[in-house]
Amino acid sequence: MDAPSRLSTRAVLGRRAMMVNLILTMFVSGVLEVVADIDNVFPVLYTTNPVARHIACVVAAGTPSVCTLAGYDNETRPLDFLITSLPSSGTLYETSQNYRTYGTDPKYAPTPIEVHELPFTLTDGLHRIVYVPPSDIFPPEGRWGSLTYTVQEPDSGEISMSAQVSFSSPDSHIASSTFIGGIDSWMITGNIHSTTPTWQAFGWGLLNRYIYSADEVQYLNLETGADRTKWYFVAPSGKFYLPEIAAAYGGTLKFTIASTYGDFNYLNKPLDFITLECASCNSGRGMRIVRFADNGLEWDGTETTVEVTLAVDNFWKRDPMNTALPFTEATECEIAAVLAGLTSLKILGDFTMAGEGVALDDVSISGRDDQPAFPLACQQGCTCSHDTRFKRISCCGSSTSTYYPIA
Repeated sequence: MDAPSRLSTRAVLGRRAMMVNLILTMFVSGVLEVVADIDNVFPVLYTTNPVARHIACVVAAGTPSVCTLAGYDNETRPLDFLITSLPSSGTLYETSQNYRTYGTDPKYAPTPIEVHELPFTLTDGLHRIVYVPPSDIFPPEGRWGSLTYTVQEPDSGEISMSAQVSFSSPDSHIASSTFIGGIDSWMITGNIHSTTPTWQAFGWGLLNRYIYSADEVQYLNLETGADRTKWYFVAPSGKFYLPEIAAAYGGTLKFTIASTYGDFNYLNKPLDFITLECASCNSGRGMRIVRFADNGLEWDGTETTVEVTLAVDNFWKRDPMNTALPFTEATECEIAAVLAGLTSLKILGDFTMAGEGVALDDVSISGRDDQPAFPLACQQGCTCSHDTRFKRISCCGSSTSTYYPIA
């Protein structure tokens, strides 16, 4: 190789080495510092003011439905409302001029809001939008669709965190499984063999095409006689673990349950009937709340429609995930945060000390009639125990005095 070629090769290698060193320097000083950000030099950005509120709007089949968005500013400044995403089904419109003036049909403007217009600033002074569901189809089990929006204070430019809007079914369902055509991706956990329930394609009392499972193992505590492990029905992620479940705060969780066999005179203890979990809550350590089979929720195996309110003061308990600590009353923000970040919904099947068979049908999560219902203070965030200078909803459930192990 001649001298000019060697010089050219050295120059190329030198430039490559400089680029590698630059990338490594950026990575070490930037990315690694964020990952190991012990001193919160790069805190997670979370806007506590203004606030765009979570909303659930009931939509009837074939009916254009008006939905009113809501925002909050602690200085009562006027806010702009910006649509940041559109529902995956159906069509979204602004309100028409005649509806704004006279309240007459047609409710919606001549042209829909399109993707290329996002973020779209609403011009309706009452912050209303019109959702038109897909035509000539039956209502869905859960919501028709959903969107996100933000609010912005125009003078300062301060913009809120995204809020969820659920266009719920005519029955106010945000999420639901009726098991009309199968098990709907529900699972079984805690049994020795079965991981999926059996689909029963017929009616039995109030149950009409439902899922079923039975106890396969009795691993008993010889002192108490109760099962050391219990089995549960587990909801599917694609239908129930949705950000718009946040709008269900104050609403209900409802299902029908019946036993085919089992001695309900000898029950396991404790009976954690309904369990909700959030992996991102408690600063990423996870949080679990439980509704036990007590205070009016006792079950003797007979066909029963269970309905529980998803709000504080309804006997929800916070699981300390530490056997040395007691369960505590779940706070408003603990319940709200779990719903906003829901990652697990389990319904107990293993009620008795011996074997049992349990059928489940018509599971639904519904929003409250009056909206918004999600607590404003919780949406503004909870104080982070690792650094009290910051607030965000993912810090709800954290504590400076209690250690919670990772779920």
